[in-house]
Amino acid sequence: MSKRVALVSHEMSYTGAPRSLLNLALVLRSQGAEVDVWSMKDGPFAAEFAACDMKPRIVDEAFPQQLRRYDVAVFNTIFTASLCSMAQKDVRAVLYVREAKNIADIAAGNAGMTEHLCRIEEMICVSEYAEMYIKKYHPKTVHVVHNFVKDVYRGGVNYPWDGIVHFLVSGTLEWRKAQDIAVASFLGLPEKLRHMARLHIAGGKPQWAREYWENLKLSHPGVVWHGEIQDEKEKLAFYRKMNVFVIPSWDESCSLVALEGAMLGKAVIVSQNVGAKYMMRDEKYIFETGNGCDLTRKMAMLCSRRELLRQGLKMRQGYLRTSDEKLYRKEIKKILL
Repeated sequence: MSKRVALVSHEMSYTGAPRSLLNLALVLRSQGAEVDVWSMKDGPFAAEFAACDMKPRIVDEAFPQQLRRYDVAVFNTIFTASLCSMAQKDVRAVLYVREAKNIADIAAGNAGMTEHLCRIEEMICVSEYAEMYIKKYHPKTVHVVHNFVKDVYRGGVNYPWDGIVHFLVSGTLEWRKAQDIAVASFLGLPEKLRHMARLHIAGGKPQWAREYWENLKLSHPGVVWHGEIQDEKEKLAFYRKMNVFVIPSWDESCSLVALEGAMLGKAVIVSQNVGAKYMMRDEKYIFETGNGCDLTRKMAMLCSRRELLRQGLKMRQGYLRTSDEKLYRKEIKKILL
């Protein structure tokens, strides 16, 4: 008999957490589960679920009673912690944590969240880095399940197709994502290297981070601003033209962008506070968080065509070793089904 699974999102935006939840929904359904999707708020990403015949329902007053129809309910991100905590009396409830070091700050700004987190008995997190911060809330069970991205690699090598080395920082423009450090590091490259490179910035500009992105230096020569790319095919075509994926974040529980770069056979640079560093066997392209000079050195190293080829192959291997769909399907089936 197939299990009935409820997936609960805090919102429906074109950001990492809802994208990961859609991946989970498709994996569960392919394994025979009956999947319903719920969301605390509506949003544009709901169309992506609807296109897969899983139109999200909005959480309302009847939601607690509805949960009793399911075998398990998975609550996505700590913004659903209160719902997860209260649901435990009616259904097996699992909190899927997408945050890491920033949990304490988020909880401090949301009344009652810390208490709810401490009551939740079972959690899933996306990296060993994130696990360090989750264990402080003493859940009985924490499963570490590395994220995955669909493998759409076409083969080929990581080569500057137009003679220019293309660096990419992709993500919502906010302080935590540290686009300012990436821009300053790029501008710190020796002039000769900077002339043979471009830094591409892609991502949405949320109003709550307006003060941050208004002060970003996006008009410098060599820095290219693309805005938010919502269409998946357009985004993938854009990513294929990049050579180096840079994740300079102050805190990132995983980073789907890093996984996508590795899957495509691109070089990847991450800060020490990015959970997806588990793909890397050595620390050659892991830089000290917040250290722009260290990031500049890593970027300069990857202005070498030979190094681009070598690191692209290594990251592709890292993706296959840690983050492909087969591994994820096996872990999720074991935990949830």
